[in-house]
Amino acid sequence: MPFKITKFVPIPNAIAVSAQSQFACCVMDLFRQVRPRRIIETGTYLGVGTTAAIGLALRQWQIHDAHFFTIEVNPKRHAVAVENVRKQGFNAAVLLGLSVPRRLLPTNDDIRKNLVDTEIDGVFVDHLPQERVDLYREETDFPDVEDDLLGKCLKHFEYEPEFLLLDSAGHMGNIEFNYVVPQLKNRCYFGLDDTNHVKHYANVQQMKADPRFRIIFESQEKFGFCFAEFNP
Repeated sequence: MPFKITKFVPIPNAIAVSAQSQFACCVMDLFRQVRPRRIIETGTYLGVGTTAAIGLALRQWQIHDAHFFTIEVNPKRHAVAVENVRKQGFNAAVLLGLSVPRRLLPTNDDIRKNLVDTEIDGVFVDHLPQERVDLYREETDFPDVEDDLLGKCLKHFEYEPEFLLLDSAGHMGNIEFNYVVPQLKNRCYFGLDDTNHVKHYANVQQMKADPRFRIIFESQEKFGFCFAEFNP
């Protein structure tokens, strides 16, 4: 049965994530029911948004034996995220690097074709069109950091993570999704943040057309999000 949002006592000392947001409620209730112990997140950013929602849920339900990997490609943001996770008092391995193999990064032409020349009514996209290629490319242009951290985390979990939250840069959502899904060997719960955005709009359409997925919650909060169950 699809899980339902329930009321809960907000956890004190959350830095930025709202403990009463729909997203946080969904993470909290999902973790209460499935108690995931193998968790991967992309797009840590500063560690106070979706990262904090996961960490607070783990702490609330005392899932002390969980292994939680969260991936951030920007070295400056990574350093801030490490400190913020420490301040919030939950266990997470904050990894610095690119989520996918570097060869999968989109070219300037790819970004222009998919995110400038092609737009969908009602689907949000970052940046002004004339700046979009350069600014999106800059978000993942860190040639000295390690790559394929998603692949390495999947291998660590023997390709059986229990919860995956994909929340990287806007031009990376479909790349990450299509990189991860073929590698999964067991049931896994997905969280996609920004589903009314180019980041994950196409991924939700793929989920709805793929019988291996079951959408268990969708929301229009902010740029939208959804949770789904994947069973290979």
